[in-house]
Amino acid sequence: METTTLQLHDKVQKLIEQYTEDKKRLSELELSLTEKEKENKALKEEIAKLRQELQHADSKQTEEINNLKKRNQELEKLLDQIEGFALELDTQIDRILPKLGKPVS
Repeated sequence: METTTLQLHDKVQKLIEQYTEDKKRLSELELSLTEKEKENKALKEEIAKLRQELQHADSKQTEEINNLKKRNQELEKLLDQIEGFALELDTQIDRILPKLGKPVS
């Protein structure tokens, strides 16, 4: 009986030790989980901030592209006007030159 009691006592002692180790490990894991949750929250906030900055930069770039397209259209229109003016000037010069080339009677 004494042997059975000692064996039971050893088993109970081992269970207590295992419980103590498991409880300590659980505390460590809970602490680690809390730290990971904080890191995760910080990363989510950083991602949200970067996403917002990216959207702002994208909208600014889109606005800049639209302004450049508008300016390009204006310059193309101006170039067309200059080309029209140059053509008209060339025509006028061609009309004047033959008259200048005729001898005066």
